[in-house]
Amino acid sequence: MNRVKLNRLSEEVVRQIAAGEVVERPASVVKELIDNSIDAKASKISLKIDNGGIDMIEVSDNGIGIPKENFKGIFEAHTTSKLQSIEDLNNLLSMGFRGEALSTISSISKVSAESRYEDDEIGSKIFFDEEGKIQIAAFPKEEGTSIRIKDIFFNVPARRKYLKTPNTEYRKIFELLTRYFLIYPNISFEVIKDGKRIASLPSLTNTKAGEIVDERLNKVLGGDIKDSMLEIKYEGNGLSISGYISHPNKHSKATKNQYIFVNNRGITDRGITRAVMEGFSRYIPFNQKIDFILNLIINPDLVDVNVHPRKEEVRFENPYRVYSAIEEAVKHSLEKNLSYRNTDFHNANQNSQIDFVSARERYNQGNPSGGKISSEDSDYKIRNNYVSNKASAVRDSIVFSKELFSELPSVEDFKQKEFTSTREFRNIFQVFNKYIVIEYQDPILWIVDQHAAAERINFEKLKFRELNSKNIQKLLIPETVNFSPAQTLLLKENKDFFKELGFSYNIEKDGIILESIPTEYSVANFRDIFMEIFELEEDINNLKKNFEKKKDDILATISCHGSVRSGQKLHQEEMIEIINELKQCKNPYSCPHGRPIVWELKLSEIDSHFERTY
Repeated sequence: MNRVKLNRLSEEVVRQIAAGEVVERPASVVKELIDNSIDAKASKISLKIDNGGIDMIEVSDNGIGIPKENFKGIFEAHTTSKLQSIEDLNNLLSMGFRGEALSTISSISKVSAESRYEDDEIGSKIFFDEEGKIQIAAFPKEEGTSIRIKDIFFNVPARRKYLKTPNTEYRKIFELLTRYFLIYPNISFEVIKDGKRIASLPSLTNTKAGEIVDERLNKVLGGDIKDSMLEIKYEGNGLSISGYISHPNKHSKATKNQYIFVNNRGITDRGITRAVMEGFSRYIPFNQKIDFILNLIINPDLVDVNVHPRKEEVRFENPYRVYSAIEEAVKHSLEKNLSYRNTDFHNANQNSQIDFVSARERYNQGNPSGGKISSEDSDYKIRNNYVSNKASAVRDSIVFSKELFSELPSVEDFKQKEFTSTREFRNIFQVFNKYIVIEYQDPILWIVDQHAAAERINFEKLKFRELNSKNIQKLLIPETVNFSPAQTLLLKENKDFFKELGFSYNIEKDGIILESIPTEYSVANFRDIFMEIFELEEDINNLKKNFEKKKDDILATISCHGSVRSGQKLHQEEMIEIINELKQCKNPYSCPHGRPIVWELKLSEIDSHFERTY
């Protein structure tokens, strides 16, 4: 048997393996370079990207620059100006170390750099020759540094093939940039994509790193988002919390803007997110989510920022203390700004909020034998009974009014309609402006949820739509609908999908211009349609990743908006049309969200309830 021989990996292979941890995609390169620019005390940062960063990434800054004698060392492994011993890690507050990642980046891409240190009269240029050796030459340059990365993963095809489309890679970069835009109002940012300037954010006077400023907040996240948010502040136990949380009436099934910073570093942390939601638990329905932007300033001795290769996570020495402080800060902000007596708050949120006092009284009235809830008991118990419990029992009885019976159409009216069935029917009418009731001669009642039925009809029309001029309506005045940059990119990438449904639009810088729509949606709120599509996933990145799998969910969301609503009074002809169209559906028994459409009630069941035997 042949003995296995150990091989010592070459320095180049070692660097390429290390690059796999630091550099996942072009956005990873952008993060490392911008961190370095911030460390260099830059007040202006310019980013140029070509082909989603796959072909070229260039970051230029007006920072202090790199001394000529250190220039060559920035591309050597394990070099940094910030660390001399392991103890220095405990107090490190910088975003990263200039040169820390450049060694690994240079092993999987073509790199060149230009820099002039603040005390030098002339700058230097560094590049790699055909043999891969570093060459340095004098180069006239203004103060600062420019680093250019070309052809990422050109020599690691196994990694390069896993990169996504240029649009997707660009969107990843822009999502990353959003964090820097928000937390560094004191820095001017410029972004140039494929030769076109797509973002220009001037620095704001009298601001500093870590401040979340209204003007920058609105500029980056769009519109007047600040007007719908509440300020949050906390100080104590070596921890400072600042930022904004959304007003409770802005809750949704999925999040759009959740940003967490620790010592000005953008991170992800489920514990912090959970703490924020716990703070909101009395103010929003169960299982709903909210937007927030928080910056935590904490003693560096109490947090480890080096637990993740790309520094996207941190580890707290005492996470319970941190999470408790966040929860209390959120509660304090809500209690300070909101009150159950606030009429505007109740009215704005009446569809999803309940009066907990009234709920407690209703619960107690329904439990005369005991087990009552006191005012001291947690509101969660009440929410659990009245809000989160989706399974509701069928009412014990149905009350039919004289007015309803007087409006019943005659049997002769039905005979002239296309309402066909294997059963013979007598009457059709509406109750509570919510349900269509059909009386058959069997004798059986059908109770149809009018909104669920209309949703199913519209869903199947969209899914099996054959586009022609009859079911497409061109808008006389094209409608502009504004979205965030990430949302606009998603709409751009899936323009053909929406066109097949009848939604034709052109992409603009801040959203879309809608030109035509399906005829069924002439009175719909188009922004609401698209916003609910984005809410199908907590993270828009996941929505993009699972777009093909989510197509039925997207169709269900769209179909909801063009449907007859619960609470809408229907004429006899409208009810008959709904039933006729429902019978043509491939699945007439449940709406696209899975809720039942029809409840069948036999006369024998009604008789049994009244203890009738004849």
